[in-house]
Amino acid sequence: MKKKILFIGHDANVAGAQYVLLDFLKSLKQEGFETYLLLAKGGSLLPEFNKVAEVILWEYDDKDTQRNPYSRIIYDKVFKLNKLRKLAFYQEKHKELAELKFDLIFSNTIANGGLLRSLEFLRCPFVVYVHELENSIQKYTLPEDLEYQVENCIHFLAASKEIKSNLFLNHQIEEDKITVVNPFISVSNILEKLNNADQSGIRKRLNIPNDAIVIGGCGNFEWRKGVDTFLSVANAILSEKKDVHFLWIGIQKNSVEHQNILYDLEKMGIQEHVHVIAPTMENMDYMSCFDIFFLSSREDPHPLVMIEASLNKIPVVCFDKSGGAPEYVEQDERVIIPYGDIVAAKNKLISLIEEQTLREEIGQKMYEKALNYDAAIIAPQILQIIEEINEHESIS
Repeated sequence: MKKKILFIGHDANVAGAQYVLLDFLKSLKQEGFETYLLLAKGGSLLPEFNKVAEVILWEYDDKDTQRNPYSRIIYDKVFKLNKLRKLAFYQEKHKELAELKFDLIFSNTIANGGLLRSLEFLRCPFVVYVHELENSIQKYTLPEDLEYQVENCIHFLAASKEIKSNLFLNHQIEEDKITVVNPFISVSNILEKLNNADQSGIRKRLNIPNDAIVIGGCGNFEWRKGVDTFLSVANAILSEKKDVHFLWIGIQKNSVEHQNILYDLEKMGIQEHVHVIAPTMENMDYMSCFDIFFLSSREDPHPLVMIEASLNKIPVVCFDKSGGAPEYVEQDERVIIPYGDIVAAKNKLISLIEEQTLREEIGQKMYEKALNYDAAIIAPQILQIIEEINEHESIS
């Protein structure tokens, strides 16, 4: 590839889109490419990004400008000084980026619209890899930032067919400007973590018997992830099956949300059978304990966690009309639940709990599908798309 590309991401937090970008940059580094990454904010994955790319942080730390209520004069002086420092900071960033003379910008999320507008001075065409469906687009993107991308992006990559359809129907982006490229992971890396996981140790730590069925879920606490639905389904199942445990990964310990969940679990009387784990870099150790993965999301574009779960050779169960998951499981009626139907979810999961052969059959099918989502397979597809993009005039 002759193009010099600036990759940009919204942060380095532990989440699906960030892992896709990280694995993509790893693949490029292994192929000998020189990679540059501009991050709007940092995060816990920053050390990993630093290993595979020249990282430039766009965020300016203005903590010194916090108001001192006892001294207006001191506050005004600090504020003015910090304003000058901030101006100098971004002048230096502009100079640094301009001197690198990029040919193309690769934005890893549609939430980067504001950052893309700030980079107009580079007069550089850009592509956007969209990992969001409409609810997230409206939540994380300002109208003017979205409009800028729709009008100026030379090509969109969509993480699922559902995302492409949404861009076409709700944002009038021409279909030939959108290419579906599924998200990807390092399959060998995930398999190694699963193979080395101390499953019995995790179960012992959580007081889960070795022979108990574990139904897993994963994600932060937000409406679209359906944590409330997960708990309701758990309560319904535990009213009939007392030997099942539920494990959710991704709720910050001692947060308001965590306290609310513990309150609900105690009132339901199921606190001994539902375990809530904080976000962790060791999530695969916990996932190795899953026998079934229940994706309770109301909206999820194409969650990487269901691919990771599939590599554990377990069924992925999801709601229809919820995004990329029904597409991933190929509308398999054995694992698809009518949207929002708690009773149907209970019945579907109980059938899997009771039928080991069915779990193994579906799990093997999921495993074989997940192997196709390897970075070694999909990353070259993105490179090919970039290669095929014709030369475009700079954005004026």
